[in-house]
Amino acid sequence: MSPVTTKIDDGVAVIELNNPPVNALAVPVLEGLERAVKDAQANSNVRAIVIHGAGGKFSGGFDITQLRKSTQGKPSNDVGDFNAILCRYVEGGSKPCVAAIENLALGGGLEVAMSCNARVATPRAQLGLPELQLGVIPGFGGTQRLPRLVGLEKSLEMMLKSKSIKAEEALKLGLVDKIADPSRIVAEASALAKAIASGSVKRELSMYRKDKLPDPKSTEMILKEASKKAKRVQSVMPHVALCVDAISVGLAQGPEEGLKREAENFKKAVSSPAAKGLVHFFFAQRATNVVPGITDVGLKPRPMKSVGVVGGGLMGSGIATACLLAGIQVVLKEIKQEFLDAGVGRIQSNLTSMVRKGRMTEDKARQLMSLVKPTLTDQDFRQCDMVIEAVIENLPLKQKIFCELERICKPDCILSTNTSTIDITKIAAKMKNPERIVGAHFFSPAHVMQLFEIIRTDATPAQILVDTLGLSKQIKKTPVVVGNCTGFAVNRIFFPYTMSATVLVDIGCDPYAIDRAIMMFGMPMGPFRLGDLVGHDVGVHVGQNFIDDFPDRVYRSPLIPSLLANKRLGEKSGAGFYKYDNKRRATPDSEGVEMLIAASRAQSKLPLDGSPIPAGLSPQEIAEMIFFPVVNEACRVLSEGIVVKAGDIDTAAILGMGFPAFRGGVVHWGDSVGPAVIAAKLRAWSTKYGGLYQPCPYLENCAIQGRTLAQGPLDTKIKSRL
Repeated sequence: MSPVTTKIDDGVAVIELNNPPVNALAVPVLEGLERAVKDAQANSNVRAIVIHGAGGKFSGGFDITQLRKSTQGKPSNDVGDFNAILCRYVEGGSKPCVAAIENLALGGGLEVAMSCNARVATPRAQLGLPELQLGVIPGFGGTQRLPRLVGLEKSLEMMLKSKSIKAEEALKLGLVDKIADPSRIVAEASALAKAIASGSVKRELSMYRKDKLPDPKSTEMILKEASKKAKRVQSVMPHVALCVDAISVGLAQGPEEGLKREAENFKKAVSSPAAKGLVHFFFAQRATNVVPGITDVGLKPRPMKSVGVVGGGLMGSGIATACLLAGIQVVLKEIKQEFLDAGVGRIQSNLTSMVRKGRMTEDKARQLMSLVKPTLTDQDFRQCDMVIEAVIENLPLKQKIFCELERICKPDCILSTNTSTIDITKIAAKMKNPERIVGAHFFSPAHVMQLFEIIRTDATPAQILVDTLGLSKQIKKTPVVVGNCTGFAVNRIFFPYTMSATVLVDIGCDPYAIDRAIMMFGMPMGPFRLGDLVGHDVGVHVGQNFIDDFPDRVYRSPLIPSLLANKRLGEKSGAGFYKYDNKRRATPDSEGVEMLIAASRAQSKLPLDGSPIPAGLSPQEIAEMIFFPVVNEACRVLSEGIVVKAGDIDTAAILGMGFPAFRGGVVHWGDSVGPAVIAAKLRAWSTKYGGLYQPCPYLENCAIQGRTLAQGPLDTKIKSRL
């Protein structure tokens, strides 16, 4: 069956897009739409045209699988001529077209709708051009039509920030002409189309409207400011500047020239490393919930109606908040009333913050708070479907908690720990049924951060994993199922991050220059600012696990312990590498750490081979020295089967550690640099600075065999544990 069908009703050709689940504009859909519109324009029995989508959605945009082919350099269909179809047969045809937008009109979907002469939307419709999230720009006329329909400033906000809007705002802006009930959407669109055809309602050509555009001087100022911001990131995210450029050409030289520039710039954007990285991340993120042998054996997740949380600290209250936002009842347990009151207060504060930001009504916040049951006894966990332990990283305490939970909770209750580093089997060692434990590692703040690490042991039943994956869907988190090891996936991969930064300091680099270089790379903050934020006492505590378990490939700098000795813990103490005012604003504190750095360098004895210390490193060299060991550890995680696929590491690194999405994740970026390049530099550094940089066999074999890290080497000795 064709994905596009036409039904003529009282002189109106109703063209329906049918490509579940979101009516993506795949090539067959575009071809079908072209035929349908041309036929309707040529049919003497047709007075007007309505375009709508089947299944309660207009269109979620251009088919991203087609876009992935383009970013990967694979043969793909050229859809560049579709713009001419929209201009000639939809917008400028002899018979008016109206879009009936139900629930979703994003990307290419909105571009098709904007080419129509009017738009009718349902109350809950979402409209936007999020193409820049994928490293490309609108390619079906969006850069030309949106500024003319909603104004220049609003269109820049919607495109450059990938910000969608609801139907009510779209109506006020003029992006839609009418809001109609879903049951009436086609009828209302048909009535409007006939009114335009009869001349009782003015026909608009959005490509040529000028009434929403500012005066020339204001236009110049707005675009100049947008270009200035785009140029700041142009070296790594060129699509932002390419989008602004297409808009600018259209407003200065006319929409026809603007469309030409849009097409040129789209081709430039789609071939950029940023597009390759962002499209890779898009697909990797959506594939993390597929786990061979677990999600493909017919098991169904049991819904979590009640979740218990042990510990009401920052993490526990955040986990509780995440569950509440999904409508799940929460039993929050603490050991003292004052701790319990503080935990409930944190939950209330989280919800109040959302109310203040307009994301929730006060009534909704009160309703969610009513789902919380505070308690001082484990007995209240008896009817919970899942209990999540979120206490401090103390092994004996965790063991005691799970022995008690195993005794009290119902047999099918999932028992989980939020530990970030401790081996799950150690926590379960004193249980009668240790296979009941699963890791449920949230990232702080738990109600905000999207990543959810699910840690399994060799004994974890498939049903428990399926149920925990089901919880991730309920609370709208991105799950990554990983094997059991020190640090699991995210913390394991990134343990060399700060260690390598201290190597750089010990060989003469300025810590603030390192932080700047890493932010230039795309991280939200550098390793030393991050250490201040987390707390260097926490960093030392967590880092000890890696020193104990991986003694041959760590670097023990005296620098961080000396900070602790001088009570420079970071933000919590008011000073670390930076000093902080009462609003937690960070200022580099060179004088405060000068003596500590000098002492650390004197004790380090680097380089180990007696070679000269490098005289100044570029930002790129700093980034490589910090991230190449991270790539190396990711290779070890792949070789050990800790993760199912490379895309899981990439997703976890981006969502858990803020690795820049436009670089596609740790493994994807490593492949873009090249395994041979990384292995060679690590080999040289390992001679100078020790085992932290020793390339692992997986990386070396990929380099020798000319294979990508995502593919893995052909070495049969490397086997998956999963």
